[in-house]
Amino acid sequence: MVWIKNVYLETGYEEVSPKKFITTTAEFALEVENGEIKTISQKKQENNRDTIDAKGYLALPSLQDNHIHLDKGYFGGEWQAVVPASGVVERIQEEKGFLKDFLPETPKKAQALIDLICDKGATFLRVQTNVDSVIGLDNMACIKKVLEENKHRLDYEMVVFPQHGTLITEEQGLLRSALASDDKFILGGLDPATIDGDIEKSLHTTFTLASHYYREIDYHLHDRGTLGLFEIKRIIDYTKKYQLEGKVQISHALALADGDEQTIQMIAKRLAEAEIGINTTIPIDTTVLPILLLQENGVKVRVVNDNINDHWSPFGSGDLIERASRAAEVFSMKDERSLAQAYSLVSNGRTPLNKKGQQQWPKIGDQADFLFTKAASSAHLIARICPERVVMFKGKLVSGKFD
Repeated sequence: MVWIKNVYLETGYEEVSPKKFITTTAEFALEVENGEIKTISQKKQENNRDTIDAKGYLALPSLQDNHIHLDKGYFGGEWQAVVPASGVVERIQEEKGFLKDFLPETPKKAQALIDLICDKGATFLRVQTNVDSVIGLDNMACIKKVLEENKHRLDYEMVVFPQHGTLITEEQGLLRSALASDDKFILGGLDPATIDGDIEKSLHTTFTLASHYYREIDYHLHDRGTLGLFEIKRIIDYTKKYQLEGKVQISHALALADGDEQTIQMIAKRLAEAEIGINTTIPIDTTVLPILLLQENGVKVRVVNDNINDHWSPFGSGDLIERASRAAEVFSMKDERSLAQAYSLVSNGRTPLNKKGQQQWPKIGDQADFLFTKAASSAHLIARICPERVVMFKGKLVSGKFD
């Protein structure tokens, strides 16, 4: 059991002048036991060996990265920029040439990425990991070992990702082997038209495997325009046919930025009905997904890191707050309440206050996963990307210190 004293929580919004709101906060003490919040109190706590002084930091829900690649990267090794390529197919061909050579250094690089992302405030990672004819299951085994070594600081999920194509990977029995090797692995998928060349066969293969092994599905969908929109509609159809509502996510879904508002709204309603979530990096080199429209229609949207300094992109700071700040800037979320709600994009939907300013986090019984920050409010953190952060996972401090 431990008490966290002198910690601030958001308590509501105050309208200080017409249309101008500020976030109100108050000092609390939190009792944590067995990794969960046991007590939330405004009584002062004295210092003792079981007390942590948060020194006035604001407590927020910890961050969750729902799409990150820890294999195939340069980060943690020697600096490398990206070799020019014409698209996804050419990138895959490039990848085939270095996968085996990368394997010996993958544990070190994966650990470097975990340190980077988790020190910024993340306590959950959904990790996309290659299964293919070149590397087989070696990357899965390697990355799982590294993640297990970090279980003191994070929860995780692993996605069996057929980067070179679902059909060719499953023809070699690799997807079945990977799913059979661990009953928690999630099944990935990739562009059924441009990579597999057969939308129906590809989707049928993925959903049949997921249904047989009782797994969730995580699709990487880069295809644009009417082709990409058609694929999204078919993923919705298959989700309902196989009764996998709430168990399917689509990452990137770039085509959602290509249709007219009425078309996207209709698709968004169907996505919400099928409980299909969308993961996006808020790309700035192409048209951005209309995340506000998606959210208004009930679609769960998460902002993610994806790849950080690998053969796809040399960019990425590992900071999900920076990603959420980009989203807020792109969509003109400038006022206090809108900025605060932008926090939900990187915290799996959790915010201290709801849109009306009612306190909804933390609650007794919640897992004690906190991002403590020297910020006046979550809105302040999103707008200014405040660097001072301390991370707690299941009641234990795992990163940073209170200054």
